[in-house]
Amino acid sequence: MIVIAISPKYKQDIEGTGFEQLGDKHGLHTRYIHRMMQIEFIQQASMNFRFIPVLFPNASKTHVPVWLRNTHVYSWPRDDRRILLRLLRVEEYVAPPIGQLPTIRSVPIRTL
Repeated sequence: MIVIAISPKYKQDIEGTGFEQLGDKHGLHTRYIHRMMQIEFIQQASMNFRFIPVLFPNASKTHVPVWLRNTHVYSWPRDDRRILLRLLRVEEYVAPPIGQLPTIRSVPIRTL
């Protein structure tokens, strides 16, 4: 599992031009990692198995990369419990156990 901390700075780092980021090694690393995640996402037929996008308080859905918008986006700290459950691979809602199956009685149809 990979948690992606979404913030305005993250969006700026991944969408900025190379010229803007020449002096910012952190931004270059962020952009590289983002590109590797995007490639994996495409190789998985655009199905999200590993990425957990988390919006920080100063971010909005517009800061989420386009390729991650079709997956569930969590908000920090509001969804802290749900994020933890996802990281632990525990279902949030557990289905109740199946009870006894009903007995089906067949009744013959009378003909006149």
